[in-house]
Amino acid sequence: MTSSQQIVLATRPHGHVKNTDFRHEETPVPPVETGGIEIETLQISIDPAIRGWLDDRPSYLPPVAIGAPVRAFGIARVTASRNGDFPEGTLVRGLVGWQQRQVIAAPDANWQKIQPATGVPLEYHLGILGMTGLTAWAGINDILRPQPGQTVLVSGASGAVGSVAVQLAKVAGARVIGIAGGAEKSDMVTSLGADAVIDRKDPHWRALLRRAVPDGIDRLFENSGGPMFEAAIDLLNDHARIALCGLIDGYNLPERPAGPSNFGMLLTKRVTTQGFIVLDYMDRATAVEADLAKLITTGKLAAVQTVLPGFGQLPGAFIDTFSNSRPGKVIVDIQG
Repeated sequence: MTSSQQIVLATRPHGHVKNTDFRHEETPVPPVETGGIEIETLQISIDPAIRGWLDDRPSYLPPVAIGAPVRAFGIARVTASRNGDFPEGTLVRGLVGWQQRQVIAAPDANWQKIQPATGVPLEYHLGILGMTGLTAWAGINDILRPQPGQTVLVSGASGAVGSVAVQLAKVAGARVIGIAGGAEKSDMVTSLGADAVIDRKDPHWRALLRRAVPDGIDRLFENSGGPMFEAAIDLLNDHARIALCGLIDGYNLPERPAGPSNFGMLLTKRVTTQGFIVLDYMDRATAVEADLAKLITTGKLAAVQTVLPGFGQLPGAFIDTFSNSRPGKVIVDIQG
């Protein structure tokens, strides 16, 4: 019997997540029975959404149990199989968690088989060709549907999803305004084609935002929440649309923050607001991935990512997401 390294939830975070909330363990891997597979994790996605899964409160997925591996998306290779649909050597994508090896008793549709094209880095299938790209695509093309010339504001524009959303909005012909933190990240968002970028660390960001949207905001891709979300609501045009992707500003707060104080403006401006979770779009993942791949090959879409080597990087890389996080998609290569 082989064993597996795991990083499990040791205690539920209270406020900002910290290293002591996790514990490193070694656990035996059981034999594979009929219909099952054993997988070896190759790469793990670092996503702010993990923070919500650690809390014991209602959400779209049950909370991670104390003592269980931290839930996370990743890519793995089948190392042993008694399932004809998943032969040994198959690459799969799914909720691998923070663990090196595991047995899946009955792999279902939640485990996607992937076949990277020649010259396409494997990590793209966790980022721009994975959940990240699918999230941005759903928000821009399915919910916001910007028209040429309309103004689209993307919060968290230097992040994994936001950096793709900026580019997809430009492909649609929109005028795109990004929000990022710091000069370096702002410059990166500009390099992706944004027409203007607001540095959220600038003390005059409110005035800069208002100046950047003289004709108001038609579409809002909202990742962050907080004061900038309220400021954006003030600047929305009548019949604007909001794709509510995330509220990262409140993820580390002990209690969920109150809604925007100007919530009533969504009514008076007749704003269509739709929250969405990428899991709702999994049945379209293959078709969307093909669309995004074409945009990459034609130079209309670029991947912004960082790959960190080593299993032990996981807690630190995740904690860093909420402070001085790296721009774009962060992935841990646990084989590195």
